[in-house]
Amino acid sequence: MKYGLVTILIFSVIMSCTTRQTLAPLDPEDEFARATAFFQQGKFTDAIQAFERILFYHPTSEFVDDAQYWLGRSYYEQKDYDQAIVEFDYLIRNFTTSRFIEETYLYKAKAYLMKAPGYEKDPTELENAINMFNTYLTRFPNSVHTEEIRAMILEARNTLARKELENGKLYSKLSEPDAALVYFNYIINTYPETVHCAEAKYCAAGAYEEKKEYAKALALYTELQAEDIWKDKVLPRIERLQPFIKDLPESPGEHEEDGSIDQM
Repeated sequence: MKYGLVTILIFSVIMSCTTRQTLAPLDPEDEFARATAFFQQGKFTDAIQAFERILFYHPTSEFVDDAQYWLGRSYYEQKDYDQAIVEFDYLIRNFTTSRFIEETYLYKAKAYLMKAPGYEKDPTELENAINMFNTYLTRFPNSVHTEEIRAMILEARNTLARKELENGKLYSKLSEPDAALVYFNYIINTYPETVHCAEAKYCAAGAYEEKKEYAKALALYTELQAEDIWKDKVLPRIERLQPFIKDLPESPGEHEEDGSIDQM
């Protein structure tokens, strides 16, 4: 028991000395080198502490805005996206001429996207991410990240469209086609470039069939006929609807901007 206590005391002294050695104050350049080394090694907790020491002990040094950026990046890599956003916000507000200002806008938007929940939850974070990405594209129109950002915007918009699609499907299951159409037509008009737009058209056509508005259903099925993935599904429905609309005009109405479809 006695030897065990001595061992514990020795270990505590060694750990205490190690901690003091790790936290020993350095000049700004060496502190920044140590912090970036921690980051490159994936030791993000140590990197956070080191970058914070620069901000606290060397607030007027040439490394302060760089440290602020890498502090945000360290939280981002730790998947602490809320704190990353806080740190990036601070840099944007206080270091407008930083060489990392463009990357800060990019990673702030990415943080919003990464912390956004699935389609079934509140879409606010996705909307924030899209707004941030659009702000980035406006501020930095010639960025090398432009295509990457457009892809992430599409990813976010696909998720938002999926949420509307599932809401519409729910109302379809409840045999409420009018309510379902609000969601399906919203996708058609608001998210036309997403992977869910074609399915929204298909579901909307089914809802119009249920309402016996066959011309509108046929218009949507005809649009889908040109897409290989939907062709086999819609052809039988087009044939089935033909007898009902023989006496109606051939040209269907256009989709209205408010999410509805013009009456024939």
